[in-house]
Amino acid sequence: MLNSESISFSAATAPLIAAFGDRLTLWRDGNRVQWGCDGQSVVVEMQEDGTLDATFVDRAGIDEVTGRFASAVYRRETGIAYRLTSDGASRMIGDMTEFFDGTREPLFAFVDAVAVEN
Repeated sequence: MLNSESISFSAATAPLIAAFGDRLTLWRDGNRVQWGCDGQSVVVEMQEDGTLDATFVDRAGIDEVTGRFASAVYRRETGIAYRLTSDGASRMIGDMTEFFDGTREPLFAFVDAVAVEN
């Protein structure tokens, strides 16, 4: 039987699923979940304090400095915590939708670039 938080999460994810449908992928390993869409991904991990930590990873491209494939890594601006509540889930899904739609700075802060094997 579904509890109210499950129903709330299902309702919160509806706009994401409506916007990206079959292009979305979902992978889970323990307390880590990765949503993907068109080469971009959002990695969500449960923290010890009960919040969700999200890392936004762009699709791979050629790094102009090294000439190698790399993906830009973004974080939501400081002070944003995703909580396991209806509001927290809605905010995280909204940020995921913005990211998959192409929004970057200033909503998301560039924090790193990671090499990608091609």
